[in-house]
Amino acid sequence: MAKKDLLDVEDKVELSFKKMERAEVAPKEKTLPEEPTATEPPSGGEAADLATELAAKEEEAKSNYDRLLRVSAEFENFRRRSEREKVENIKFANEEIIKKLLPIVDNLERAVDHARNEGMPDNLMAGIVLTLNELNGLLEKFGVKSVSAVGEKFDPQFHEAIAQEVNNTQEDNTVVKEYERGYLLHDRLIRPAKVVVSKRVPVN
Repeated sequence: MAKKDLLDVEDKVELSFKKMERAEVAPKEKTLPEEPTATEPPSGGEAADLATELAAKEEEAKSNYDRLLRVSAEFENFRRRSEREKVENIKFANEEIIKKLLPIVDNLERAVDHARNEGMPDNLMAGIVLTLNELNGLLEKFGVKSVSAVGEKFDPQFHEAIAQEVNNTQEDNTVVKEYERGYLLHDRLIRPAKVVVSKRVPVN
C-alpha cells in the first residue's frame, strides 16, 4: 500500500474515534415527565361515606370546643375563688388573737366603771383609761368595731339575749342593757353582744 493511502486510512480511523467521543459526551435527550393520570371521582357510596365521616369529625370538633370552654370557665371560677379565699385569709388572719384580747378589754372597762363608782384616785384612773384607749385604738387599726346594742332593736345576727326585763317605756325586744360588748372584725361578727331585752306587759 502506498504511503498516501496509508495516511488516508489513518485519518479516517482518527475521524471515526472523534465522532464516537462526541457521541458519548453529548447530553442525553431529556425525557418529559409523565402526565398525571386523572383520578376518577368517588362513587356515590364513597361520597356518602366521606360526608358521614366529615360530619362525625365536625361533631367531634364541636364537642372538643365545648369541653374546652367548660374547662376554661371552671378554671377561671377556681382562680377567682382562690383569689377571694386568699384575700379573706389575709383579712382575718388576726381573728383568733383578737378574740383572746377582747376579755382583757372587758376587764379594763369593768375596772373603769368600778373606779368611777368607788372613787379611785385620779392618777390610777387615768392610767387604766389610757391603757384601755390604747388597746381599743390598736384593735380599731386592725378593723375591729364594736356592735351597737343599748337602745337598738334586738337583732339575732348581732345580739345574744340572756334575759328579758319588763319595761313599758320601750318597745318589745329593745335592748335595754348590755352585759358584754359585741365586736365585728371588718364585716364579720366575731362576738355577739350579750344583752337584756325589754318586754312590755299590759297595765290594768
